[in-house]
Amino acid sequence: MIHPPTKFPRRHTQRQALSHGRAKTPPPGLPSSDYPRSDKPRAKVEQRSSTPSDGDHSEPSSDSDSDFGYNSAADRDAKAEYYRQKKVEFAAAGPTLSDPCDTTKDMMRAEEGKWELWFDSSEFKTYLLWRKDNSRIKKKSSIVTHWLVLSMVYQRTALRYMDEGIMLDIRNWIPTLGLDDSEKDKAGLFMEDLCVLQNGHWVRDREVFAHERLRVQQSALLIFAACTSTRPKALVGKRPLLYEDIEFQVFPPPVKGQPPIVILILNLKHIKRSGGKRKPKKFAFYEGENLICCPILFTVSLALADDAFENKFTSLAQIYNLIVPSNTDRIRLKWDAKWAQRPVFRDVESTADAIRISQTKALQYAKHRYHFVRLGRSCGYRKRLEFYDLRRASGKRLNEALTPEERKQIMGNRGDVYERHYMPAFIDADCQAIYLGSTRRDDLIRAVGRLERHEQAPVELTDAQKEEIWKHPDIVKLIRVRERYATKIKKRGYSTIKAAVNTSWYKRHNEAQRNLNSLKTKLRSSLLEKTIDEFHETVHITEVDQQMRGVLPAPDVLTPAAIEYELEERATVTRLLFQPLDNLDEDQVYDVRLQLVESLVQLSKRQATPHQFKLSKFKKRMQQIEKLQDLCESTTAGDIVTGTHDTIADVQLLVETTASDVIVAGVDPVSYAQNIPETTSFYCPFCMWDDRETGPRKRTHTFSRIDSLSRHVRRQHLTRRAIIGGFHCPYLGCSAFLGCDTHFLNHTERVHGLRL
Repeated sequence: MIHPPTKFPRRHTQRQALSHGRAKTPPPGLPSSDYPRSDKPRAKVEQRSSTPSDGDHSEPSSDSDSDFGYNSAADRDAKAEYYRQKKVEFAAAGPTLSDPCDTTKDMMRAEEGKWELWFDSSEFKTYLLWRKDNSRIKKKSSIVTHWLVLSMVYQRTALRYMDEGIMLDIRNWIPTLGLDDSEKDKAGLFMEDLCVLQNGHWVRDREVFAHERLRVQQSALLIFAACTSTRPKALVGKRPLLYEDIEFQVFPPPVKGQPPIVILILNLKHIKRSGGKRKPKKFAFYEGENLICCPILFTVSLALADDAFENKFTSLAQIYNLIVPSNTDRIRLKWDAKWAQRPVFRDVESTADAIRISQTKALQYAKHRYHFVRLGRSCGYRKRLEFYDLRRASGKRLNEALTPEERKQIMGNRGDVYERHYMPAFIDADCQAIYLGSTRRDDLIRAVGRLERHEQAPVELTDAQKEEIWKHPDIVKLIRVRERYATKIKKRGYSTIKAAVNTSWYKRHNEAQRNLNSLKTKLRSSLLEKTIDEFHETVHITEVDQQMRGVLPAPDVLTPAAIEYELEERATVTRLLFQPLDNLDEDQVYDVRLQLVESLVQLSKRQATPHQFKLSKFKKRMQQIEKLQDLCESTTAGDIVTGTHDTIADVQLLVETTASDVIVAGVDPVSYAQNIPETTSFYCPFCMWDDRETGPRKRTHTFSRIDSLSRHVRRQHLTRRAIIGGFHCPYLGCSAFLGCDTHFLNHTERVHGLRL
């Protein structure tokens, strides 16, 4: 019996050729230019290939040689030369190292720069010790991070991995530096906390955003971050979320006659790499029963405010009126071509009119984080909030509801990352009931594990604490250094500091100013943290003491009635978001959603009055003097005993201090208060008639002096309008076209009787 010869694939034959090519000794029967194949094996192969099988009388194929991996001598020589050339290129390129993400590359460049500056020794231990002694590193994890980045820099420079002995030596040596190795509190912001943050954001927050669209965006970002367990930089930052990354789809309702179901598809593309690859994740959101946690309402409001839909929807009612045809299962709402590549969450920019929402500038992570931390302070949380608090809470819920594999896919974790970095120290399981077999109270245990907060917690420093910072020795020293550089600049004939922008003294002055600002920020943050901790440590003692004396706490009020908002749209949004829906039928809830989206759209196009257009500090201080004087006159000894007011001495001291500051400035407070005009014509025509988005306080704001009005008009309006090549006169009823800023100033003096 004759067995057919074994066929080896071409790829197997090529691998054998490469393997033996390194030793320059080809295997038996493998052709090469130096070892040509003999005719005898070739004849055998041809004889075997020409032998027809049973029932096959066709001629042998002309490609039979190539099927066995044999080619002509020219082809063999070309391939051999090709692989020899590749070998030379690979040898010159060296080992293939990992390809880190852009953030890691930035960290490596920074660490490499520090390494190049430090030239005293080549020992890694000495370098790390130098980094510790000449920086603000306090945590062991920080120096470990610097060491890991430095090891990657070494790999890039030496083109090889660091010796394992050195790695082990450094790992064992780092704990001897005496750095803090305690882990931070891995708390979580759960759904109850999200509702508290939303309530504080819309109801209690008195912060003036640069534009009210930022307020609407903040709510949507909090919901997305919580529901997707994603990192914040997947939504904002260098690679923001674009309109093309989200999509609205309309599905038919389950019951005929009801509005269709609106679904939001969120496609997260720019996420942190896992295993060297980015794996995009898609999420689907629907209209939630809780309005304050519904991502559909806030996102569709932003899209309608931008007019970003291809079909040019102007209201949510037009989307609800859509009917899904019977020949399809859904309707996909497409974006306008010019909006598809634009960010959904955007920042503000300066325009010819005023501060406006940019069309292309994405919201940066630092600003988003600032508003989030400030919101946590205003809600009374003791802990300084961070976005990973949302991520940890969401991961905890995912871990309870899904399999570990599904949770890893959603959070983008590998291995035991979740167990090492996300699991909190607090065990929120009812271990007592589990062991004793009693009724489990998991909800009670979880309430204990929530973040501590108190609505009366301080959110900012007092005037006395701010004065204390200014008297800090390091602050006083930096101020003297800055003033010394300013004196040097003035002695060289420069009228202002900015006039010496290209000189060395200006650079020194600028550096001193930066150091001063950095130190003030550090001291303020540290003092505020200390003040908040002290408040939470003592407030409960005071509360218990008051209740033991018979003073009971006030009843709980979710929405204080005394709060007033400048913009009517915000007041409407707040009322609709937090009104109870239990007693409303489906049609009424439908109307509430329509009104809410309409108000959010209008609010996204408005701007509240900035602080500089409100009551000046001098006028505020004058009002404070009057209130404190009235308080001194009305305060009795009984009030002092019961603690209703401060002592008369403290109040009188504050009045005298405040008044003395005014008198030192060269103005008598009594005569100033009597001579303040009630009305004045020094208003800005651009703000009053030409700015459609600004708030009523800024629109009707009057300046006490004409030079203040002139400075405002020139800096905020004329400087930018002069660039665009002409504009119409902003005064009501005047249609004159003005070509430049000088033309406007002359026209205002000649026609409107105001010399600016």
